[in-house]
Amino acid sequence: MTIILEAMRQASGDSKRDEVIVPAYTCYSVPASIERAGLRPRLCDVVPATLGTNPEVLRRQDFSRVLAVVSSNLYGLPNDLAGIESVCKEQGVLLLDDAAQALGARVDNRAVGSFGEAGLYSFDKGKVISTIQGGAIVCRPGPVAERLESAIATLPASGLVERVGNALKLGIYSVFLRPTLYPMIRALPFTGLGHTVYKTRFPIARLSNFSTAVATRLIGRLDELASARRRNAAALTAALEGEPGIELIRPLPGSVAAWVRFPLLVSDPDRRARLIAAFERAGIGATASYPRALADVPAVRSRMAPGDTDYPGARRIAQSIVTLPTHAYCPPDLPERVRKVIRECRN
Repeated sequence: MTIILEAMRQASGDSKRDEVIVPAYTCYSVPASIERAGLRPRLCDVVPATLGTNPEVLRRQDFSRVLAVVSSNLYGLPNDLAGIESVCKEQGVLLLDDAAQALGARVDNRAVGSFGEAGLYSFDKGKVISTIQGGAIVCRPGPVAERLESAIATLPASGLVERVGNALKLGIYSVFLRPTLYPMIRALPFTGLGHTVYKTRFPIARLSNFSTAVATRLIGRLDELASARRRNAAALTAALEGEPGIELIRPLPGSVAAWVRFPLLVSDPDRRARLIAAFERAGIGATASYPRALADVPAVRSRMAPGDTDYPGARRIAQSIVTLPTHAYCPPDLPERVRKVIRECRN
């Protein structure tokens, strides 16, 4: 994301455009990457029912200093990307389609990640395919793509120690991916699972040949891996339909989600805390995801572009979201176990 934004700024030629609009609830790496690129985040509130940006809310933003808009597509659920893309064209700004969690997702048969000027996919832990780190960039031909190609050509290669360490991490990760073992791998300090931090000091290097080979092989199995997640998400939806106090997040019409995680909202904060603890005791890898709206992260707040300070949608998501596993290692009885835990924690 950092090198995409740097390429966009160089291609724009307008030094006054130093802001990037981002969803007010998303991964902390997004504003950190914006800061690393020498730009400032401008937050746009999100809709809890979809976890995405409403184009009409986006349209009301101050675009006078905006370089680009970033989508989110959290947990592999596509945003209203056609609407967001339309607003960007109206305002004369670029769209960076953040499909880090949405490899394999589609909107009207168009790949998520392909909207706007450029997009990205992550191969980090917990994604549809994982090489533990790294990812891929897609970009339309033109000035941004030309600058990206130049920037990528000058990136350093991954060091030997990093390549060997990453291979070991990938082996350990693949062994402990099963939901019953998730608490064990989350406790390992190098995985970073279950931890959300804001940091701008991170290496930017070319993906190693080993990781590239793993990613290439897994991309060949993308339909298989994504189909397993969709089946598990459908089973969880059927099991939890109509549960009191539980709000399911549904893909927008015309979209096909990648379901990196299965998100739901729990209206009662105390019940949510009890649920997450009960899921862990039951060996179900549930998380509270990103613990704060971006406006409430001190490092982000200090860098924010001036404007609105009220983000009720983002804050509601941060206070109520729970995510569940969907990957191919999930046992067939996971939906029933999840429903049982939810009903036991009802009161």
